[in-house]
Amino acid sequence: MNGMRELVISPCQARCSWSTSGQRLGEDLLFACSACGSEWVASEAWTPVDWQGVVPEAVQAERAREE
Repeated sequence: MNGMRELVISPCQARCSWSTSGQRLGEDLLFACSACGSEWVASEAWTPVDWQGVVPEAVQAERAREE
């Protein structure tokens, strides 16, 4: 990852709630799950969903910006 730190990836607790962390990882906006602390950026191949199986609007917007 070009000298950047790795994303935090923790075991899922099935209570996912993703939102922006207010930080950046390199040039990417950093998102975090408030339940387990895992992190996500739009350059990742996977897309986070909340505990109801819905992709949060902020995640959708960031994913669209990345395309």
